[in-house]
Formats: sequence, structure tokens, C-alpha cells
Amino acid sequence: MADYRNVWVLIAAVVFLQLGGGVLGVVTPLGLETLGASPALIGAVAAGYAVGFMAGAWTSSNAIIAFGNIRVFSAAAAVCGSSVLAMQLALDPWGWSVIRVVQGAAFAWMFSSIESWLSSAVSPRSRGSVSGFYHLMSKVALVVGPFFVTGLAPIDFRPYLWCAIFLTLSLLPICLTRRGEPAPPSSESLPLTRLFQLAPAAVISVFLAGVINSGTMALLPIYAGIALPNVGGGATGAAALAAAAAWTGGMITQWPAGRISDVVDRRIVIAVMAALATVAALVLGLFPGLPELYIIIALGVWGAGSLSFYGIGVAHAIDRAHHSQISRVMSGLLFVWAAGSVIGPPLSGFAFRLPFTQGGLFLLAAALSAVLIVSMLWRRAARKEPPKEDHEPWNITLPTMGSSGEIDPRAE
Repeated sequence: MADYRNVWVLIAAVVFLQLGGGVLGVVTPLGLETLGASPALIGAVAAGYAVGFMAGAWTSSNAIIAFGNIRVFSAAAAVCGSSVLAMQLALDPWGWSVIRVVQGAAFAWMFSSIESWLSSAVSPRSRGSVSGFYHLMSKVALVVGPFFVTGLAPIDFRPYLWCAIFLTLSLLPICLTRRGEPAPPSSESLPLTRLFQLAPAAVISVFLAGVINSGTMALLPIYAGIALPNVGGGATGAAALAAAAAWTGGMITQWPAGRISDVVDRRIVIAVMAALATVAALVLGLFPGLPELYIIIALGVWGAGSLSFYGIGVAHAIDRAHHSQISRVMSGLLFVWAAGSVIGPPLSGFAFRLPFTQGGLFLLAAALSAVLIVSMLWRRAARKEPPKEDHEPWNITLPTMGSSGEIDPRAE
């Protein structure tokens, strides 16, 4: 319990941070649609956020070395909170595209600050359990956040006030903590070519996680407004329910899938999860007129498959990495995921309005998930699995980290 007491302020900060992030994830695409943006432009704005996140992840270590965790987090939270309010001052899709780039960089700095700090504040023997609790609370906040704005219009000022309030509150536990800051992180990196040589299956799976999940989740609020017209709370209520269904599915399967991957080839587990996502996405794509209850169930099944394999891909890379390379491997994979997140939203925005189908968003997700299945089976045939004694135990890992990559307990 002492380790939990050491980091409760960090967990409290990330809960407020993800409450704000959950609100933004719903109201941004709906607001853009209200402002007249096409699905393609909505996807491009989401890609801009990913570009900002990549830039933030790339520069966060140097920023922490120069200024320290508290100052970096505080500056980024202030910038992000101000940018959310600026969205109400610039009700224009092109203005929002610039603001979302800034927000992506700010979120990367905040997550990097918290997670590198969390890693150093917890003893190795309990880091796995603390990490799991951290990620669980982070995901719960992401699910709950959108429900604060259910029933409000997408460009009403109140959703953005809620988001700014949450981001501002995240400053309190960080700025008022009496705990000392950790030592500055190492800025050493691992070239992407070397990372691919080390674990090509991990790079492929993490990249496709960025493409599929970021693209689909970016357009999911728009899809929900069309597919769930009778849900209470209007467009924001439908979007909150759809996001909650998908994220809850991912929460349910993440732990059992990870534990199974400790005893079964991780590439097979990723392929199975991708197959589950493919089936659910095909149902959503081919039968857009399903009853609303069935759509919600299918979204949960899709999330169970697609929102749960990122951490297994990371674990596969760690199995093949030298002990000293682990934090750099995780940083490199985060960058690969962010690169996929740049590509995914524009592709999804294009697929959303394909003239010959109403389910283009999920047909694209199904096609990409099928590519992932084939890729995992191909890599399993091309290279044997590392011996079981060389495996590191799977641990909950989500693509929210900054460039430190040191929250995972295997970094010790």
C-alpha cells in the first residue's frame, strides 16, 4: 500500500486528464461536423492531433531533462486547457486543426511526465500491480468523461468548459505534491530499422493498432449519431454510449488475452483478437441497419478484439529485446503507433463516405484487421517464438505513454 500512497497524486492527475480527453474525443468530431466539416476533414484533424502527439513524444524527454516533471506537466496542462477554451473562440474547422496539433503535443508531454515519474516512484516488486491499476483508472476515466456532456450540443460552450475544468484540476495533485521529482530520463533512442529487425510482428501490430483504432475511434462519434438515433442525449449521448461500449469491450478482454499470451505464441493471440475484431467490424459494416442494441453489442465485441492487442504486441517485442533495451523498445513502439495514428483517421474519413456502402468505416477496419491476421500468421511461419523461459510476463500497456517508456515493470 505504501507504493500506492506514493503515486496516488499521479493517478488522480491522469484520471482528471483522461476525463478531459474523453470529452474532447466526443465533442471534437461532432463539433467539426456541426461546423460543416466533411468526414475526410474530420479525419485530417484527428491526424493532426497524432502529428502533435508524435512531436510531443519526440521532445518530451529533453523537456523533462531541461525543466523537470512538474514544470513540464504544468506547462502542458496550461497550454492544453487554454487551447480547449480557444476552440470556442475560433469556431472554424481550420482553426481547430491547428489547435488539435497543439493539444496532441501537450497530451504527450503530460503523459510522459506522469509515467516516467510513476516508474521511478514505485518499487520493482509492486510496479506491475500499480501499473495495472493506473491503466485501469485511466481507461475508466476515458469511458466516463463523455457522459458529462451527454445532451449538450457539440459546439455548446459547456462541454469545452467541462474539459478545461478537468485539465485544470489535473494540475492540483501534481503541483501540491510533497514527493520529490525523479531523476531525468535517458534520451538514448533505438533506430526504427533496428526495432523492426528485432521484432517485425510487434512493429506491424502496433502500427496497425494506430491505423485501425485511431481512425475508427476518431469517426465513431459521427457513426454513432447516424446508427444510434434513438439514444437519449442526442448526438453527444449516442457518441458517449458508442465509445463506452468499445472501450469497455477492450477493458474486459485486455487482461485475459494478455495472460493467455504468456503461454501461447503472442502472434497467435494477436491474430485471434484481430479475427474477433474483423467479424464484429464486418457485422457493423455489412448490416448498418441493425437494431441499436445489436450495434452496441457489436461495438463492444469490436473493442474487445481491436482495443486489446497493443500491449501484446509490446510484450512480443520485449520478449526479444535485451534487458537494457526495454524502455527504448517501448518508446520506439509508441512512435510507430503514433505514425499509424497519423494515417488512420484520414483513411477512415475517406471510407466513411464511400458511395457504395453505408458501413465503410467498419469495412475498412475489417480489411485492415484481416491484414493483421495474415501478417501475424506469416511472421509466425517465418520466425520461431522465443523460448518460454525468455518471456517476460505480460503487463497492461496502453498507447498513452510519452517517450520515457519506463512505466512497464519489465524496464527494471
